[in-house]
Amino acid sequence: MSLRNELDPDRSIWHFIALEALRLRKLSGLTGQALANQIGCHRSYVSRVENASIHLSVRYAERLDEIWKPVIPFARLVRWAEASDDGDWFTGLTWHEARATRHRMWEALLVPGLFQTEDYARAALSSGMVDDVERAVKTRLARQEAVFGQPDPPHLTVILSWAVLAQPVGSTNVMREQINHLLTAADLPNVNMRVLERASGAHVGLDGSFRIMTVEDRDVAFADAPERGRLVTDPGDVQRYAVRYDRISDTAEGIGSTRAALERALETYR
Repeated sequence: MSLRNELDPDRSIWHFIALEALRLRKLSGLTGQALANQIGCHRSYVSRVENASIHLSVRYAERLDEIWKPVIPFARLVRWAEASDDGDWFTGLTWHEARATRHRMWEALLVPGLFQTEDYARAALSSGMVDDVERAVKTRLARQEAVFGQPDPPHLTVILSWAVLAQPVGSTNVMREQINHLLTAADLPNVNMRVLERASGAHVGLDGSFRIMTVEDRDVAFADAPERGRLVTDPGDVQRYAVRYDRISDTAEGIGSTRAALERALETYR
C-alpha cells in the first residue's frame, strides 16, 4: 500500500494539504517535475509533500497559492496545521533535523536525543514515555546517524540546564557513560556545548526545552511537550524562539567552564 493510500484528511490537516496539493497538480496537468520547476524546489520535495512524508512549508505554500489561487489558501492551511495538535509533528521534525546545517538546542531536563547513548535513551524511554521502547530506541539512534553520519555534519550549539546532569536516568553506570559521551561530543569541531548553572536562577528557558534548526535559507523551531511536540515554521514565531535562545545563551557558562561542570557531574556518579 502506498503512503498516499494511508492518508486520512479527516484525521490530519497535513494529510488534507497533501491530498489537495496532489489533486490541484493533476487538475492543472502538471507533472511533479514541472511543478517543482515553477515553485523552485526539488522534484522529491513535491512527491514527499503529496505523500505527507514531509510538511509543506509556508514559503512553498505561498508559491502554490500564486499558481492555483485555491479557495482556501495553502499558506492559511499550513498555519492552521502548525497551530493544531493532530499528532503528526514527528514527520516534520525528523525531516528538518536530518537536513539542518545548524542546530541550536536548549534542554531543560534530559540530554537531547541526538546526544543520548543507547542505554540512556532506553532508560529514559522506559519511564513510560512510549509503548514500544526498543522501537523508539532504534528510531532515536537512526536520527543520530542521519545527523552525525553526514559527510559534512551540521554545526550544533547545545545549552544544557544543570538539572540535566543532576537528574539520574538509569543506573550510575548509565549516567557515567552518558556524561563521558557528552565530554567526547563537546570536543567535536562542529559541537559547541555549554551548561546553564544552578546559580543562574530564574530564566526564560524554565518553561520548556526547544531547538532551532536552519534548513537551506530559513529557520524552523521545535518545542518539546509531553508525548508530542510542536514544529514552528512561521518566521515571526521562530524569531521569538531565537530571541529566547539568545537570552539563555547570554547566561550560560563558557565552553571551558562547561567541561569542568561535566567533569564535576561525572564525579557524583562514582
